[in-house]
Amino acid sequence: MKRANSQGFLVRYQYPKRLSKWRESFASQFKPIQPAHDPLEPFMAVTDDVLSVRDARHGLRFAYLLPLVIGLWVLSFFFIGKLGSNTASIHTGEEKLAKYQKMEAQGLPFSEYHKEDYKYYKLMFENDGEYSLIGYTKAVLAHGTETQRKFLISDSVIAGVVLSLTLFFTIFFIKSPKPAHIYFDRKRGLVYTWFFGRLAACRFENLGFLERKTGLLLYFYCENKKGKGGYDVVPVTVQPTGKVNLNSGRDNDYFFAQVFNFMDNGKSAVITGESFHRPESKTYFFIDKKPEPFEERLEKLLEHEHVLPDLYANLKVVN
Repeated sequence: MKRANSQGFLVRYQYPKRLSKWRESFASQFKPIQPAHDPLEPFMAVTDDVLSVRDARHGLRFAYLLPLVIGLWVLSFFFIGKLGSNTASIHTGEEKLAKYQKMEAQGLPFSEYHKEDYKYYKLMFENDGEYSLIGYTKAVLAHGTETQRKFLISDSVIAGVVLSLTLFFTIFFIKSPKPAHIYFDRKRGLVYTWFFGRLAACRFENLGFLERKTGLLLYFYCENKKGKGGYDVVPVTVQPTGKVNLNSGRDNDYFFAQVFNFMDNGKSAVITGESFHRPESKTYFFIDKKPEPFEERLEKLLEHEHVLPDLYANLKVVN
């Protein structure tokens, strides 16, 4: 029986499988892993009854989101800096404005071209002779050339779009809560997690999995107001080696073996101490709070999650 079973010709796809069916396969294929003081990431805590694992969003935050935010801020400063006149044009404008003001004071005549040019520079330096982007914009729109207006509008639109994206992803980076861990409850035979107020859980025997290059997908039954019956299947990504891409089945072997070790034999098969707790990341400003009333919602969800294995057969996932 193959763990990876891709189907399709031009577009390859797979279906999730029940992890519990691989218990004997893991026991026979891999050497027993000796308990250690540190069970390595992504394991975050091990106690008598519960083993917790962090999902891939912890790593993706710094692998993708932080570089994106930094890159957008760099682009924002670049495009905003392109708005308006450059230093040389501003200096030339100051000289022309001074020349026109002197001609006006002396009562010298202005041609139509110079009258328009004078109005242009008076608007540009309307703030007591100081240049401002607002003044430049007024001058271009009122007295500038058609080419100047086109460039001003196009540059403003681009700068506005980039700045909007920058602010959106910056706020998202700041306000996105620290994801909840995935909890393997040995005593109750359950696996559960939550995100944005929704509880996702199932019995360990019904937990589904799918191995992809971007990580390991674990499938839960999840609260979903829009789903049929108020519940739906949801995948949660785990990256046992921390890699964001090019993951293979071998990268997941240690993770699978340790999960089965804990669920079958308890903490003594995973750690050498009384308990294990990995320090939490301090880079988040908020945490994803446990949905309440937790036990009542969990009990209600478990009344329906027995359908989960049947749903895997219809859940086609493109590789």
